Amino acid sequence: MPVPGYAGRVAFVDLSSGSVRVEELGKSVIELFLGGKGLLYYYGFRLISPSADPLDPRGNRLIVAAGALAAHAPAASKTGFLGKSPLTGILCDSYAGQVFASKLRMAGFDALVFYGRAPEPVYVYIEDGRVEVRPARHLWGSSTWDTWEAVRRETRLGASVAAIGPAGENLVRYANIMVDGFRAAGRCGLGAVMGAMNLKAVAVWGSRVPARARPDRWRSLYLKVYERHRGDEPTRAWARYGTNDGVSVCSRLSMCPGRHWRRPWLPEEEASRLSGDAVLSREAPRSVYARYAGVLWGWGCPVKCSKLASPRRRGLEHIVVKPEYENLAMLGLNPYVLDPDEVLYTEWLVNGLGLDSISFGEAIGWLMELYEEGLVSREELAGLTREPRFGDPEAVRELATLVAHRRGVGAVLAEGVEKAARILGRGLDLGVHVKGLEAAAWDPRGRRGLAVSYATADVGASHLRGWPRPHQPPSAGPAAETVRSMLEDRDWKALLDSMGLCSFTPYKPGEVEDLYNAVTGLDRSIDELLLVGWRAEALARIHAALAGRVPEGDTVPRRWMEPIPEGPLKGEKAFRDEEDMRRALEAFYRLRGYDPETGVPTRETLERLGLGWAAGEAERAAREARRRLRAAAEA
Repeated sequence: MPVPGYAGRVAFVDLSSGSVRVEELGKSVIELFLGGKGLLYYYGFRLISPSADPLDPRGNRLIVAAGALAAHAPAASKTGFLGKSPLTGILCDSYAGQVFASKLRMAGFDALVFYGRAPEPVYVYIEDGRVEVRPARHLWGSSTWDTWEAVRRETRLGASVAAIGPAGENLVRYANIMVDGFRAAGRCGLGAVMGAMNLKAVAVWGSRVPARARPDRWRSLYLKVYERHRGDEPTRAWARYGTNDGVSVCSRLSMCPGRHWRRPWLPEEEASRLSGDAVLSREAPRSVYARYAGVLWGWGCPVKCSKLASPRRRGLEHIVVKPEYENLAMLGLNPYVLDPDEVLYTEWLVNGLGLDSISFGEAIGWLMELYEEGLVSREELAGLTREPRFGDPEAVRELATLVAHRRGVGAVLAEGVEKAARILGRGLDLGVHVKGLEAAAWDPRGRRGLAVSYATADVGASHLRGWPRPHQPPSAGPAAETVRSMLEDRDWKALLDSMGLCSFTPYKPGEVEDLYNAVTGLDRSIDELLLVGWRAEALARIHAALAGRVPEGDTVPRRWMEPIPEGPLKGEKAFRDEEDMRRALEAFYRLRGYDPETGVPTRETLERLGLGWAAGEAERAAREARRRLRAAAEA
């Protein structure tokens, strides 16, 4: 019997043969890994070799997992995707909102595992326990938006669809997966993993909600949580803009990626051009919201902060996008395009092509800096008809098309900034990434300890792996003092990702605990549930050490160690100095129970976490890391 609330089944889809195998999701796995992020790392660690080529579907896997509370809790909107990243070479998880996870569980599965390469392009349709592999040659080359609409017409209009665009088909290393037209599982290049498999889309529809252990208790809790979240005053204020006022916030805090991270602070007259009010002035009419009501907000969301907007430009009235801060910052501030109409137009193009806006924004900002500094010549920019200069939106869009189709200089940028710099033989020290993953749009020079989070995050430069408290400039004291609070936030966010809950809703720990226990009947304490993040991180670090990224990649880019040039935090750096960074990393390793030399979990730590079965791989990873460190010291 499955654990209440779970479907209790995982589907393994061999795309090379079209065969499907279904396995039971055991109670022991659920107790340790819950769902979502936890399940992703459990299966990723077990099924993907650290030496696997990310673009070889014989060794890599695409794993999709529903959160533990999918179909059971307000704002249980997040679906997790994981594979070995073509960009970083390590395991990487990314999340998209909406209803895919809930519909997957209602279709009879908690997780999906894809592997192999289909002989011809295909999409996979899952409905009420059935898994079908269908031809998709007619969809190859289509935008993510057109693919979503076509697959729904061919299956059910209520189906939830995860699709790739031309960027994924052409194996751009930061191609994304778009869910239901508007939502992106953007990081790590998982769209390229799908493209390598000839997998154009995955669609799900289900009608059977798994039984809950304590339905009356669950119903009471659901309504109580929903009403509290809907009436929460800070959340109601948040709902006005969503993340779309982030440019105003990042400028005030000196945390913007402006002009390729050289302007973390912007004067008010510049920041206001991409403010929340500027975005809302372009908000779509209510009729447009009604058209997309079933695909815009997450499962049972009480906040509904997502906005729809269109450029105020003749000929672009048909464009509808869901702007977010990361789009505005990396497609606007980074290349320094401050016209909101131009940024919205670019976002529409980038999403349709299936490019991660964060990595793409960093790649073009990096290229513009190289060109501005005379480090690349006009002759090296094959296929580009315009000079790649800051402030030129046409150059940004031309580069997007070149990258997505791997044409000319776009084929170089499609590799990501770390690999592109090695191809060009210059600019490596100007790339803003950690472990190969381009940085999200929050400059850590504006917050003490945030750089430790970037340096140690399981996937690379993600801003969603823990924010330290309180908010202070890095000069306020040693970064090591913030590590404990950063880890507390990291573990909380990992729990939300494992439950499938949106991190922008005001969940309290007791609410998560009560809902989970009412659904499953397992009676787990919040302290027990919070261990899921530590477990996932421990497995990720073992895997990354075997792949050569840990501990070498536990650092930050040079740009963040340069002083902020102007504004209220002029002179601040991510760490006060190299010694400050070293001591912060030591504190992280000590608090997590990782080997102080290699950053790999010790046997004792793994036993404490119930992961003793991974101790042999951890010891091998530590030996390999020590060998590399010795070789580097002797070189």
